[in-house]
Amino acid sequence: MRLQPLANQAFSPFTYNLFHVKHSLPFLCYTFYGHILLMGVFVMSPKVGMEPLRRQQIILAAKDCMLQYGFGHFSIKDVAESATLSTGVIYHYFKNKQDLLVQVLKESFSETEETVREAVEKHTAFEEKFKAYLEAVADVPKQNPDFYLILLNYIAQSPYNEEVQPLITKFFDHLRTFLEEILEEGVEQDILHPETKPVLSHLVMSQAMGLAFQEQLLPLDNVEYLREEFVRLFQKYIE
Repeated sequence: MRLQPLANQAFSPFTYNLFHVKHSLPFLCYTFYGHILLMGVFVMSPKVGMEPLRRQQIILAAKDCMLQYGFGHFSIKDVAESATLSTGVIYHYFKNKQDLLVQVLKESFSETEETVREAVEKHTAFEEKFKAYLEAVADVPKQNPDFYLILLNYIAQSPYNEEVQPLITKFFDHLRTFLEEILEEGVEQDILHPETKPVLSHLVMSQAMGLAFQEQLLPLDNVEYLREEFVRLFQKYIE
């Protein structure tokens, strides 16, 4: 049988019913005859190149829902409404809410880590790299104010979520390892003692996180001054 274009094809009552069943239950289209499968591909397949854009649209909508409702107080339906998509489209790209939440966290971490690295890689001298790192981590709450609020949501869940805890640990490990790579240059130039490197990296990270979380939880009128003092405090270690 030669197929006619979908818009012009005449449907018998039987075929018409299959057509609607196929759309309400897309996974059934593979059980029907070839022309039904072909029509399903023509109508249902996402456009080439749309997948990354659609995934990003969904992730941004999930971030908005988290910031508005909190980690455990929104549903896939809420995400779909925020993204102006159907829940079926959400499930096409993400297995479940847990899968979506993990991807939101991964993207948030990736953006922050990339921002810090880009700030440091503009410089070549050890002292300049170290200062750039300090300024970058101190400015994260200013440049990306949603990041720490999202992170707070995940940290509260991490003891109970086996997928979230490793991601948080990995993120902090990456930032600390990157800082230790910078500090190693100071050791090689006899600016820092080798034993200072791991201690200093932990102190910088803990102080940066503490200051950022304080900004989220408490009103700080002198936040800019505190960020500047954070940078000056740790710069003294290499003077």
